[in-house]
Formats: sequence, C-alpha cells, structure tokens
Amino acid sequence: MHDADADGRDVVRPVVIDSPKRLLLLIPSASTGEFRWTLPRFPMRPGETSRRAAARHLHRVADLPALRISPLIGRLPRVNAVEGLQYVVVVRTVVESWPTSVGSAVGPEARWWSMAELRSAKALVEPVQLLDFMDGYWDGWLPDGEISLD
Repeated sequence: MHDADADGRDVVRPVVIDSPKRLLLLIPSASTGEFRWTLPRFPMRPGETSRRAAARHLHRVADLPALRISPLIGRLPRVNAVEGLQYVVVVRTVVESWPTSVGSAVGPEARWWSMAELRSAKALVEPVQLLDFMDGYWDGWLPDGEISLD
C-alpha cells in the first residue's frame, strides 16, 4: 500500500469483501497517535478508471483470481492533498471465497471485519463514511454509478 499524497493524483480505495458480508481492513502506522482501520490506497494512472485501477493493483499486489467490481463507486476529496480525489470501490472474487493469503498480500496487519464487529468494538475507520457506504451497498439502497461521500 502506498499513497503519493504530495502529487495530487487520484487514488482508488478497494473495499475487499467476502460472502459472509465481511470487509478486509488494515491498520496503518498511526501518524496521529490514533489507530484507524482503513482501506488500501493505490494511485491511479492518468485517464484510468477507478474500477480498472482497483483490478490492476489487486491483481499485481495480491495475485488474485478473477474479480467482480461493483458498479457503485464512492467519491470523496483526498486527505492531506491539495488536489485529487479518492474513489471507494467494492471488490469481490468471482469464486466463493478469497485465497487465505489475501489479507497479508493486501497489507500488514490486515483483518476481516463484519459490520457488527466494527460497531460493537467501536473501531475507528477511515474514511469515516465507510460504514454507511457499506450498509447502503449491502442493503441495496445506493444507486449504481458514482456517488459523492463528502
């Protein structure tokens, strides 16, 4: 995982999910002294779609099997960047479950969480809109296409 915050490029933030409605989050080093569970963050190439960037990075980083990427895309401003956007895309495998190595391939300290576990643990997540976004995805009340999360 990396983020070129200074260059202003757009980034893609894949939400890796599995069939029991869990999502894979990782915990980066805490620069603020407060740990937040977060999504991987990958820079996009100029002109590249967020869905294509997510597939490219996940294939390259984790050597994943065929992927299904939801048509629902969340868009919000970059954090700690003068310009650029971040796109949240939902990704799942075409097969029933992910390889067991996907967590360590996506990032150190990765962990599968259900929404109930995140809420009961009062876990801090970033972006803060992630839980509402995923509730909307799983409940089917968000439209396909790009939506603003800010």
